[in-house]
Amino acid sequence: MSPDRRRTDAVSTLPTWVSQSSTDRGVVAPITARARDALQAVLRARRRGQRSDLRLMRRGVERC
Repeated sequence: MSPDRRRTDAVSTLPTWVSQSSTDRGVVAPITARARDALQAVLRARRRGQRSDLRLMRRGVERC
């Protein structure tokens, strides 16, 4: 069997695999939600860090 023939067979089975995976949204949705929450937490922390960097000196530090 030629390599081109094998490649065609693999491509023809791909739509079946894709359609089966789309029914597993119950598995994918919680993972997506956790990833979204983690991204939002990182972005919030980055924004907080930028605000504190705007001060020349931290609050309570001695100024001589």
